Amino acid sequence: MKNQTILKELFLFLLAALPVIYLLVNWSSLPEQLPIHFELSGEPNGYGSKITYIFLPLGIYLLMLVLPFIDPRKSNYEIFSDTYFKLRIIFGLFFGLLTSVIIYNQLHGTEKLGLFMPIFPFLLFTLIGNYMGTIRPNYFVGIKVPWTLNSDEVWTRTHKMAGKLWFWSGLIGIGASLVIKDSFFVLIPIIFIIIVVPIVYSYFIYQKLDK
Repeated sequence: MKNQTILKELFLFLLAALPVIYLLVNWSSLPEQLPIHFELSGEPNGYGSKITYIFLPLGIYLLMLVLPFIDPRKSNYEIFSDTYFKLRIIFGLFFGLLTSVIIYNQLHGTEKLGLFMPIFPFLLFTLIGNYMGTIRPNYFVGIKVPWTLNSDEVWTRTHKMAGKLWFWSGLIGIGASLVIKDSFFVLIPIIFIIIVVPIVYSYFIYQKLDK
């Protein structure tokens, strides 16, 4: 079991390290300032030091490594350890791929991310939604409002509903972004829905159980 844990951690570290290695290999060929903020169309609207792309993937890796040790409900991470591992893979791939695409574009004379930027958030929603129903109560991952943290049943029922909502909203968003040119009119309503609906749903469940 210990060897398996070490192999999993090495795999996650490799996901974080690969885009950094890619950056360092091409360091001298890149400008000092790289795009760090983008419009929904994929056009850059903010720039920063290329050092940012060293700390971004490695920082996300270290953050998700440490969270289970500082969470007051750390024991629950053992219950959903497989899910947490998969979530770490998802975020590692997300930030690693984002970093790599930006570096690749800079090396080949383009800054715009094209379809990558509009579609990728929806893909992230779908992947997270696929595992959200198995997340157990904690203070860092999931829908963390007073009534979900105060009741394990409210937490479980909320996350099972939210998982389905995130999964299908992500798929709908991918399809809609291929049809609607301005992704703002797709992304903002979907973000509102996947955040607000589970919170309201959890509140009503809590009130019902409380009575």
